[in-house]
Amino acid sequence: MTPEMNSTDWSTSYSQYLARSAALSARTLNLYQLALERVSQGKLPPTIFQDHFPAFAVAHGPDFANRFAEVGSRFLSGLVRLGSSFSQQPSEAGAATERESAPPQFDASNPARWYEQLAEYAGRLNARAVKSYRAQLDRVAAGEATPSEVQQQTAEQMAQQLPGYMQLTTQLYFDLLNGLNDIRSAYEETYFHGLLARAESDDRDATVALTLAGPAGTTAAASLSITNTTGQQTRIGHRIVDVRREDGAGPSLVPTIAFVPETLELGPDEEGTLTISLHLDPEQYDSDALYTGALYLTGGSDVPLEVELRILATPVASKRSSGQD
Repeated sequence: MTPEMNSTDWSTSYSQYLARSAALSARTLNLYQLALERVSQGKLPPTIFQDHFPAFAVAHGPDFANRFAEVGSRFLSGLVRLGSSFSQQPSEAGAATERESAPPQFDASNPARWYEQLAEYAGRLNARAVKSYRAQLDRVAAGEATPSEVQQQTAEQMAQQLPGYMQLTTQLYFDLLNGLNDIRSAYEETYFHGLLARAESDDRDATVALTLAGPAGTTAAASLSITNTTGQQTRIGHRIVDVRREDGAGPSLVPTIAFVPETLELGPDEEGTLTISLHLDPEQYDSDALYTGALYLTGGSDVPLEVELRILATPVASKRSSGQD
């Protein structure tokens, strides 16, 4: 292998990386433009991008984080192994070749332990390289070779191995870039597909609204009837975002809502009832001021069901004095 071949391989890998990145970016841009069209058509609100992201991150964040970690682990393992192979001196004639062990497999459930195992693996490979160098020094000390002969042998080894080392390093590097790019693209496409599916869902279903109203200082309650249409056993969860006065006055707040049951297990086509209650604390909710927000029900779909949440604390009726001046 010659340096010219290595330069060509680098140029080819770089060109392929750019072409692949451009294709992935074009797909993401197309989805983004579709989302903007839905916003301009009034099928999605202008705040859809930040509104959709929290639920998306909860649903998909751990999976994509594991995929990023796996790509990084392959790159680090390859670098450690390649660096040790390059520093390894060729075996003497007739000497037994030490069998190279495989790097530790990445475990997403315990990444800290994997890093410890990788450090131990790198230490074993480095010890083997040091042993090889020590053998060369022992040959010089025993008069079997001169320092100039060892130097010449090392120079020849580097001249033979360096082009191949650079080519393999280039391959590792672009494998890392392509892996990260693929995950980024998949993350963005999944996000936009879920966002667009929400627009389609809004086209099919009327907005569901839930109102919690009552005198200030009391507890307001309401019920939601939920049917599992996913065709499989589903656990219905929930997530609440901030609510704020409809007129925009005052700060936003997260309502302390109680759910009964806390999680709802439904079989295929099974219907259940979720009871929702809230204490209308007069220190939090201004009297006769409507607060609005959203409640998201999660289950057997990547797209949570949005329920419009309306909170209203009415004034407490005053008690008249009984016949006293």
